[in-house]
Amino acid sequence: MSGEEESKIQDVFVTQLGAKYPLVKVDEKSVAPYGIRFYPSVYVIDPDGNVFSVPDDRMPSEATIESLLARVSLNPKMPADKQYDPLRALWKKGEYSKVRDFLDKAVAAPGLDPAAKTVFEEQRADLDKKAAAAEKRVGTLGAGPDFAAAQDQLERMEKQWRGMPPAAAAQKELQRFAADPAIKKELQAGKALQKVKGQFDSSRVAQRKKLIEALEQFAKKHEGTEAAKEAEAEIARLKAR
Repeated sequence: MSGEEESKIQDVFVTQLGAKYPLVKVDEKSVAPYGIRFYPSVYVIDPDGNVFSVPDDRMPSEATIESLLARVSLNPKMPADKQYDPLRALWKKGEYSKVRDFLDKAVAAPGLDPAAKTVFEEQRADLDKKAAAAEKRVGTLGAGPDFAAAQDQLERMEKQWRGMPPAAAAQKELQRFAADPAIKKELQAGKALQKVKGQFDSSRVAQRKKLIEALEQFAKKHEGTEAAKEAEAEIARLKAR
């Protein structure tokens, strides 16, 4: 976010820096509830849809951003021809088992145009690559240490990849989480932390002080857990504001 004139933003970020990400113009009234205090303000969202950093945090390094971008998996491009619209819609919805079934049926169709067959075969290969990357991601999430966040992501992956190997891998990890006493403790602490953070509006001074107190109590109660470390980091961030 920036308070600069739109023309200046266009010149610096688009023309000079060649920004590839979307730029959206909003007025200050629209963003007031978010407590934005810095212009420009940078929010980093990771590939799983979680807030990685906010303006109050230190700006992520180029290496950190590159590591996050390495996990981004975009839907493959295809010709603009309308015959590919149904496939485009399936990719957009993230219904990967339906994408697989559509492609397998399309490739096997008799009398298929050679050019279209090539497109569908390439799309199928892209789906296989995406599935392999998803399975690898399941293993990374299963290793922790933030099992609470991992559980949420694994549940999404299980649903998104239903009927395919990544879903089976995610389900296996979730079952392991439920059976491991140490991980169950981490999950309970993680959920409790989210509940604590949701009770206060940190953009207000009085509420921020109460949140700090609540987080200090939480960190002491759940000492030794990943959630306690996260609470301590949040306390440091809030005190620095």
